Amino acid sequence: MPRHLAFFLIVLAFLSGIVYASLGLQLLYSLVPAAFLFGALLTLGESWQISFLAALLLLAGSFYYFWDDGQYRALVSRLPQEGQFSGIIINDPRQGQDGLQSFYLQTDVGKLIVSTAPTPKFSYGDALTAAGKIQTPQPDSYGRYLAKEKVVGQMASPQIALISSGGGNKILALLFRLKQKIKLSFDRLLPPDKAAFLFGVMMGVNENFSKQFSQNLQQSGLRFLTAIDGLHMTIMVFIIYGLLVYFLPRRQAFLLTFIIIALFVALTGFTVSGIRASVMAFAAGLSTQFGWKYEPRNALCLAALVLILQNSKIPVFDVGFQLSFLAVLSIIYFKPVLACLLRLDGERDFFGLKTCLLITLSVQLATAPVLITQFQNFSLTAFVASVAVVVVLPYLLGTGLLLAIFSLIFYPLAQAVSFAVSPLIAYVIFIINLFAKWAAPFNPKFSPIAIAVYYLILIALMFWFYRKKPSSAATSELVSKTENYKFG
Repeated sequence: MPRHLAFFLIVLAFLSGIVYASLGLQLLYSLVPAAFLFGALLTLGESWQISFLAALLLLAGSFYYFWDDGQYRALVSRLPQEGQFSGIIINDPRQGQDGLQSFYLQTDVGKLIVSTAPTPKFSYGDALTAAGKIQTPQPDSYGRYLAKEKVVGQMASPQIALISSGGGNKILALLFRLKQKIKLSFDRLLPPDKAAFLFGVMMGVNENFSKQFSQNLQQSGLRFLTAIDGLHMTIMVFIIYGLLVYFLPRRQAFLLTFIIIALFVALTGFTVSGIRASVMAFAAGLSTQFGWKYEPRNALCLAALVLILQNSKIPVFDVGFQLSFLAVLSIIYFKPVLACLLRLDGERDFFGLKTCLLITLSVQLATAPVLITQFQNFSLTAFVASVAVVVVLPYLLGTGLLLAIFSLIFYPLAQAVSFAVSPLIAYVIFIINLFAKWAAPFNPKFSPIAIAVYYLILIALMFWFYRKKPSSAATSELVSKTENYKFG
């Protein structure tokens, strides 16, 4: 077996064990899929060594999940219901639409999520004491979210006393101060609604949006605009690398680019989609720099492995993880199928419109069941709305990034850039509000069997396509323009 296929199989087996264990079954039951995998690989002609290793790694994945989950449950079981706790704020506090600020407080008893009044304003690295009652995660969707975040309890409006400031990681503290400066610059350069929207798109936050605008984002199906995804990473990489390559050799420019990208991912809160996109981009960049063969599926598996080793609960409990990976898989493997079915594979791509249409439709089809079951806000007009904004989104992100950079180093130039970015923001906001009014909700109740049948149909279409056109996998775009990074 080639090395790239062996890597894919081994990592996939380990990830499958974690996903299987996260369904709530006992560890002993993991022997069943492990035995099935061992037998299936032998039947397909693989050596017993590879088959045994894959089965063993599936068991290892299950064991890792149970160990990690046991550590978390032990913390929750020992948590007192009330008391005074000392800790340090480990994230950038956010203010919700209810006016309350919330943050993660790392204490001796575990990570707590604290909600308190908007004043006094707390910051990353503040050491404080919080006294009050603690509510442990409940067995519902929000409780599963807290478990995924490794939060052992919640404190609502506790009595807080500040001990000191300036703690935590110095680099993160600097990044969060930089983030605040960018926000203040946007507020000075743009009208309030445009400043809030651009900052939300650039940093993946939405707490500065009005309640009505947040609802319009949901109803229009354009909530993804405030998610740090592959498109954000692409624009960042191309602009930063394009600037650095004028002053540095290509390899040094590449390494410095991804140091900056890593800092950007940290700045935006280590989002799942941001980490996934940056890992895939880094793998693609390394393959180009050193002449290696780039395998998108291996890069995707590597990104999943990095995320799951850090948090074993995200495959099942993190909807963002599911949406991010479904979207990338659909772009890599289902977009060429759509191009064939719609007879667009031989058509010219005017201004990238064909690529935009195919990417948007493939992602919508792949993620629709998750959006319907988890959020109940899927709109049949979301496809048209997505195409209308995706065609201008690279320009919005590019000018927004330049605005952020120039606002920090040369304010007069930032003022000039603000005139260019303002009409782009106005256009996207117009599309959001328009399609919120034109929304056509489609949220039927799907059973797990219906969802399985839906995805089996998509998989069957892909099998039909790649069996019918075996060369298409080599000739079609395996990675879209939003996910394929080249540093030639």
